[in-house]
Amino acid sequence: MKKILLCCCAMILAMWVAISPALAADSNSPAPATDSNSTAMAGECTSEGFFVNPEDCTKFFRCVDFSQDGKSFTKFDFECGPGTVYDERYNTCNHAWALPESDKCYKSMSSMK
Repeated sequence: MKKILLCCCAMILAMWVAISPALAADSNSPAPATDSNSTAMAGECTSEGFFVNPEDCTKFFRCVDFSQDGKSFTKFDFECGPGTVYDERYNTCNHAWALPESDKCYKSMSSMK
């Protein structure tokens, strides 16, 4: 039970850290899309978890199956903070230079220089 509670707390903290820059933005700006019908970010949910946006390494999304039937997913879109990209190894944003050179996000950020 303690492990489940710790895991839930860690997930909540990770989500809060990921969205806190967005919360600091101007309150008059439109809220980011957070449902599975969103076209703002590429990628579809086929399983639960965190995934890098296949078209933009500075964005990622989380798929959650609230119905627990393995077929109905809700997609939550996120953006990394300035100068960072999504690191699939740690399910968090990281500096591009800290990724392995073989990572596609490392290569995509290197080509932007």
